[in-house]
Amino acid sequence: MVKRRLRFGALSLACLVVLGLVAGAAVAARQFLPAGEATPSIAAVGGPVVPGAISSAAPEEASKPAAAPARLSVPVLGVDADVEPVGVDSQGRMGTPSRPEHVGWYRQGAAPGQPGNAVIDGHLDWTSGPAVFWQLHRLRVGDEAFVTGSDGTRLRFVVDSVSTIAYDANVDGLFVTLGPPSLTLLTCTGAWDRQRATYLQRLVVHLSLPPTTPTEKPGEAG
Repeated sequence: MVKRRLRFGALSLACLVVLGLVAGAAVAARQFLPAGEATPSIAAVGGPVVPGAISSAAPEEASKPAAAPARLSVPVLGVDADVEPVGVDSQGRMGTPSRPEHVGWYRQGAAPGQPGNAVIDGHLDWTSGPAVFWQLHRLRVGDEAFVTGSDGTRLRFVVDSVSTIAYDANVDGLFVTLGPPSLTLLTCTGAWDRQRATYLQRLVVHLSLPPTTPTEKPGEAG
């Protein structure tokens, strides 16, 4: 099995704001930080990285077409977000969406509905306040999320686990492109570490695609 190495940047970056904002811009976010946490002196989020593995799909699986995701809906959270395709940055870390209300899909991995695990990240907060995944911690097993593809196909995923991991945890296997179709939603959580300039934990919500899930296209729903 061929593996590529992907650094653990997706979870390090899907937090407050993008690299390059000055400390003064972070002051506006102070009221949205959990009690007892310090406001970051610089609104640049990053931190140590660890390897992540991407397994290459078998030829017959890789050839199966799948529409790129266009929208993510999580009804219980009131989330209805545009999806931005993201790749990796110059340090080999998964990219993040350019806007706080958008989510980012790792386009070099599985697409939702394809074999393997599709990975979507989103910011927890922003200088303007809570961002798209501010309430992600509220998801529970059995909750639903819907991904609409660029071709209008709509897939229903169901939460089967919610967990937290350390910001520098090993995430080998997260970006697999083999096995049953699944979806992982990622954001930051835990206390803000000023020295490391990162939240100390990552929230990982895993969802499965039920085998009997029908797909819908515009005009087909009753």
